[in-house]
Amino acid sequence: MSLIVKNFFENVNIGGNATKISEEISQHLLQSGLQPGSNVPLAAYLLYKVAQNNSNSDVTIQDIFEGQLDISEGTRYFAKEQLPEEAWAQILPMVDNYTAEEFALAALLPEHEDEMKLAMATPHTILTLVHHLLDVQPDEYVGDLCCGSGSGFVSFAMNQPEAHYFGYEINEERGGIARIRAELLGSNVQVRLGDVFRLADDKNTPRFDKMFSNYPFGMRLRYLGEGSDYMERLAEQYPGLSKATSSDWIFNALLCDLLAESGKAIGIMTNGSTWNSIDTPMRRYFVERKMIECVISLPVKMFPYTNIGTTLIVFSHGNDTIRMIDATEIYHKGRRQNMFLQDDIATILTALHTDSEYSKDVTLDELRANEYNLSLERYIQKVPTFQNGVSFESIIKSITRGAPCTASQLDKMVSNEVTNMQYLMLANIQNGIIDNKLPYLSSIEPKYEKYCLKNNDLILSKNGYPYKVAVASVKDGQRILANGNLYIIELDESRANPYYIKAFFDSEQGIAALKSITVGATIPNIGVDKLKNVMIPLPSMEEQSRVAQKYQATLDEIAMLKLRLERAVNKLHHVFDEESEETNA
Repeated sequence: MSLIVKNFFENVNIGGNATKISEEISQHLLQSGLQPGSNVPLAAYLLYKVAQNNSNSDVTIQDIFEGQLDISEGTRYFAKEQLPEEAWAQILPMVDNYTAEEFALAALLPEHEDEMKLAMATPHTILTLVHHLLDVQPDEYVGDLCCGSGSGFVSFAMNQPEAHYFGYEINEERGGIARIRAELLGSNVQVRLGDVFRLADDKNTPRFDKMFSNYPFGMRLRYLGEGSDYMERLAEQYPGLSKATSSDWIFNALLCDLLAESGKAIGIMTNGSTWNSIDTPMRRYFVERKMIECVISLPVKMFPYTNIGTTLIVFSHGNDTIRMIDATEIYHKGRRQNMFLQDDIATILTALHTDSEYSKDVTLDELRANEYNLSLERYIQKVPTFQNGVSFESIIKSITRGAPCTASQLDKMVSNEVTNMQYLMLANIQNGIIDNKLPYLSSIEPKYEKYCLKNNDLILSKNGYPYKVAVASVKDGQRILANGNLYIIELDESRANPYYIKAFFDSEQGIAALKSITVGATIPNIGVDKLKNVMIPLPSMEEQSRVAQKYQATLDEIAMLKLRLERAVNKLHHVFDEESEETNA
């Protein structure tokens, strides 16, 4: 155990003074026109070195750069780049007011909220939960991937100083602070700068007993660096992996690749990756290999730098069920962000072993039946509530089922020629998009005219789970007859944007709302009366339009990708013929 950590446990006054030191340094930096950020732990570390060596109180940054203090070359360069002489001159007199140990602990303290935004650090209350879940033991090897400025391994080492910690970070500034903190913690902490995906090929990388990673959220795959090469190798191991796969699962795969057989790893990922259709193959792979132990949905606004919904996922081997916990309502409100108090953490830890309305074990069969969805909302009959909720009926102008055509009646209407009349079936809706190649009809009997779609009608499947939702796009002069397995819903567009309503029903909250009114085990279905009474959120039209535009942009992106795929497949079918023609020419 390092002297710094030992003193932390034995003298609580050191912790109080360390907080004062951080605040004083921040004030001096701001007065010098600098953002505190990583400069706070850097300045605290330099003050520690000055105090430790009883150095002259007029030591300059240039003196430090030239080696007057016992500091690594990398940190000397880092100090010269980060701290101007003027700012350092304001900070240096603090050396007479505190001890070396107090300065050292100040360099180890969790970042303030504004500093966390810059460093994208993990909030310390989440790290406390992670510490309890990992339960690091003496002599275990602990890996912290994308460790940032080291807040993760600092928190773990403070609680279990007898383990061996390894931090990996690609950003040089954050990695520089992580190295400073590693030095203060002692010889059993190492930090390496570089791309974490190199670890997969590094034979010297240990297999870790415990692992943690708060990797970047929503990173586009083209920015993954060496992760792109790693992906190519993963494609052979993970069926269904594609360029559209969320980066969360690429990082999760790396965690599991570096994990010891009896080990445990924790990642913090975005909510969308736990349920979206594009990541179903990856979820299937992890679930079927029994590698997911627990999934905890976190409250919103836990991170000061993003409002993205997040999930804490726990990996280990040999899990026949997955423990799912909805912790979205288990928190305390802070001034700017939400946080876990000790009682909240205790509640979550109890939920690991106790079933409740927000926790349960989900079987492999249940997961298979629900597209390997890792959101608890999918598996409990919990009706979501909304502050601005209204009954669905209040925004509906009309609702009817599609045409009750028999197969023989439909056969009489089908045309092999292109006409302005088409037929919509359940199978023609995929990923929320209506196929642009619907079957043509030669005529539509007058009795079926009322079942033709109008532009912007909402289409909802009546039977089968998961339910399909789409918005009709009907051109002038075009007529589309809907099948009887579909609900045709005309909305009051002065109150509700059809694409906003579709976005809601496609969301986990919307899916939960529809599931709560589903009847029938063999053939799940929704009755029209229950559908009318389901509650939906209805914000202002301005807010609806914002959501709808974002949703439509994503639908357009999907449509373009489908078109590119069709063209590529068509090109594939002609490669041989084209090459043969060139050979014979």
